[in-house]
Amino acid sequence: MIIWIDGATGVGKSHVAAKLAEVFEEKNVEYIESDLYWFNWIKKNLRKALSGFAPYTNKYFLDELRNALEEKNQLGITPIVSMSLVDKLCETELLDYFEVKKLPMIHIILEASKEEIILRIKNDCSRDQVMQSEQIANVEWQVDYLEGSDINAIRVCTENRSIKEIVEEIKNYLFENWVNGGRK
Repeated sequence: MIIWIDGATGVGKSHVAAKLAEVFEEKNVEYIESDLYWFNWIKKNLRKALSGFAPYTNKYFLDELRNALEEKNQLGITPIVSMSLVDKLCETELLDYFEVKKLPMIHIILEASKEEIILRIKNDCSRDQVMQSEQIANVEWQVDYLEGSDINAIRVCTENRSIKEIVEEIKNYLFENWVNGGRK
């Protein structure tokens, strides 16, 4: 089983995925922060990194991430992955691939208005001004892309809600559906 926590930059994927991993620590889960995984991968694969400057557009990175997730699954570990799947390449290299392999997935897309996400990015003191500007520039197209992607994904509104409330909603869904698994 793989649990994907998807959404536009700044929607809260990392916070939600990390909290979910805490909630399900007894279920042999592992939190995979794709941005951290990406930065570590770039250090080892600078040439390959030049074929796509974001994790969601770099086929080499997606291949390696996919292989790592398959390996974890074979070891009985359930990855909880926070990653913006905002490119067709993500769909074909990750979601479609695992569906063909019949590896159960639950794909959760966190949603909020563009204005709310931009406000969150601006108020996040861990992001410097350059990073904030780059991420704000991506919000509109990412939200638009995700609105039309994976009609079977579970969509969770994060607008005016605490991380605790969002995690509780997802936790309840997972408790109800974990046994059946699969891409819903």
